[in-house]
Amino acid sequence: MKSRTQYILISTIVTCSLLAFIEHGLPINYGIKTISKVVLFGLVIFIYKQVFRDFTWKAPVSLHKLGKKQITRMLLLGFISAGVVLLAFVILQPFLDLSSIKTDLTDRLGISATGFIWVGLYVTFGNSFLEEYFFRGFIFFNLPRKLAYAFAPVLFAAYHIPMIILWFSPLLVAVCFFGLWLIGIIFHIVNEKNKSIWASWMIHICADIMIILIGMSIFYG
Repeated sequence: MKSRTQYILISTIVTCSLLAFIEHGLPINYGIKTISKVVLFGLVIFIYKQVFRDFTWKAPVSLHKLGKKQITRMLLLGFISAGVVLLAFVILQPFLDLSSIKTDLTDRLGISATGFIWVGLYVTFGNSFLEEYFFRGFIFFNLPRKLAYAFAPVLFAAYHIPMIILWFSPLLVAVCFFGLWLIGIIFHIVNEKNKSIWASWMIHICADIMIILIGMSIFYG
């Protein structure tokens, strides 16, 4: 158990650190960064599976654990999450430099107004699944419960900061970190009973849909 835990802690911290370096340390576009993330996440899980052999790829996405009540709750929480994102944007909009966000997306990440639609689709359905599988399906479900609640939400929040650090003031970055940490806690709670990522993924999708709609208003507004 100790070696498994150590592997998860060390490998995931190293992986998120590498992704932070790739985000700002290499002059590559969003597509290459995305491929790097898929490879690194997959490699960490693959090595764990080969060494410890107590993980199956399909376990976090098992469908038989879901009932009608769970699906209804997932949808309700998803709509609430989208509303919270919209409310946060409305409240914080006076403090945001939307033009600098657009410039960062186009100049640093190479995302055009046309490409943003495809990036938005990937972020909403692909990237959200990738993050839920890695942070919840792999990290959270394979660590001791107390450690999982202490470690996984913090890493989830820290992993996102390099992506947004150029967009906001230090105070707003700190607010974002707290919000992402809280979201991580909530995602763990909704997933814990069924030991699958479907609940948090549905919420994640709904939140990302609202984020992309807001992003479209920046590009096309």
